[in-house]
Amino acid sequence: MRLSDPALPGFPRYLPIAGYWVNSYKVFLCVGIYAGTLLSAAVAERSGFSPLRMGLGGLVCVVLALVGARVYHLLVNLRAHREAGFWRSAWDPRTGGWSVFGSLVIVPFLAMQDSMLGIPVPVFWDHFAAGIAFGGAWIRFGCVWNGCCAGKETRGWFALRQHDVHGVYKRRLPAQWLEIAWWLLACLGLLWLWRKGLPPGSYALAVLAWYGLGRAWQEPLRESPELVLGWVRVNQLVGALLAVVAGAGLLLRIG
Repeated sequence: MRLSDPALPGFPRYLPIAGYWVNSYKVFLCVGIYAGTLLSAAVAERSGFSPLRMGLGGLVCVVLALVGARVYHLLVNLRAHREAGFWRSAWDPRTGGWSVFGSLVIVPFLAMQDSMLGIPVPVFWDHFAAGIAFGGAWIRFGCVWNGCCAGKETRGWFALRQHDVHGVYKRRLPAQWLEIAWWLLACLGLLWLWRKGLPPGSYALAVLAWYGLGRAWQEPLRESPELVLGWVRVNQLVGALLAVVAGAGLLLRIG
């Protein structure tokens, strides 16, 4: 939207950039992708691999992940989108709607990385996971500014006054900030594990297990979790499953 638009959404959900209001989540999404891709390429270069190939492979994965994230959201919220007119709602950029679990569609693509980029699949995964952990923290700052993934209202001491996507301010559980902290802990954990010389692929599995565990724990803190069948917190279920599968794979890998 142009700044002159009479129906200004306003700050902090939207940022004034080059004469337009731009959604803050999209801004931080771009920042997170950029920062994560650069970090993955830098780590790959230190490991003796081409940073250009690593960055290219990472960008392709990101594009596929964004498509998967949107499709996952549409499937989980199919009823709501049908009521709003599915095709119009699905392609409306103003409605938003992404889910990181949909990005797991990139897994089949990773099997082709060895022949396409000359980087062994487990090694690519490890370097890509470092970028995901670092970029994930930046992307969640977009959630804070935009108000998506807002925490439940609470009167307890462990609360912050934050807004949701409707601009409603309440004392809420700091769900977005907890996830930012969770990603930063993943970064610190990778720095510590990297010196251990674990088998290739172990670091990526560790990041996946860590994120799944955190999502399973943090999902109930959100004010509006995504539900299927009216009561199942699907993201909590998928997070727990991811933690179990990735954790088991990590144990087998290092065992």
